[in-house]
Order: sequence, then C-alpha cells, then structure tokens
Amino acid sequence: MRPLLALRGLKLPDKRVVRRALERYRESSRLDFEDALSVAHLERLGIRPIVSYDRNFDRVPEIVRQEP
Repeated sequence: MRPLLALRGLKLPDKRVVRRALERYRESSRLDFEDALSVAHLERLGIRPIVSYDRNFDRVPEIVRQEP
C-alpha cells in the first residue's frame, strides 16, 4: 500500500492520515485497518475519547473508549 500512496497522481484526502493508519496497523496485530484508520483520524484531530461498542479500541492506550 505504501508505494501506491507515494504516487503523485493519486489524489486522496488526508493521505497522511492513511499513512499513519498503515503504521498503526503494522505496529499492532490487535487492530484491524478500519480501527487503525479511526485512531489515526482521532490523533490528527487531537481527540482522545471515542464512543463505540468496539472493544478493540481498549487496546490503544492513547484512546479512551466510552460505550454509548
């Protein structure tokens, strides 16, 4: 995926966030890519809490999961 993201012709909003999500995904075998992408967006926005039933977020120390 990283070589694809490096293509200059590829227009993708928040390409840096996607790169960071790939890093998080690679670093943790406990997160699926969708969760890693959510975490990357939260990091970019400076948000710590997330409202979710998904307990995988409990594995990310920087994120505080709250159940709805």
